[in-house]
Amino acid sequence: MNSLDILNTFQVHITLPEVFSRRFAALIPQQQEKVSELMNKRIILNYALDMDRTQVWITIQAKNEEQIMDILASFPIIKDVKVEITELAFFDSAPIGLPEFIMN
Repeated sequence: MNSLDILNTFQVHITLPEVFSRRFAALIPQQQEKVSELMNKRIILNYALDMDRTQVWITIQAKNEEQIMDILASFPIIKDVKVEITELAFFDSAPIGLPEFIMN
């Protein structure tokens, strides 16, 4: 993507398998690595897993749903999960940054 590409924001809902096979569990470190890589590139804006470890929500920036599918295809766990993609009208979040430095 170049800086002139207009990016849209998508919410991706992933349903994980009810039972994690050994093969699936072995893919988790690779999945975490891939997510970190995409977060560092600001393609993934956030990534959340519920306490039951059955649902994942990801906010992703991309040109279109086809590009989202390409991104998801790079996930090591993709063959074992169900995916729903929703384009968002807007995405807003609290600012993230370092606290103000106060010299006393």
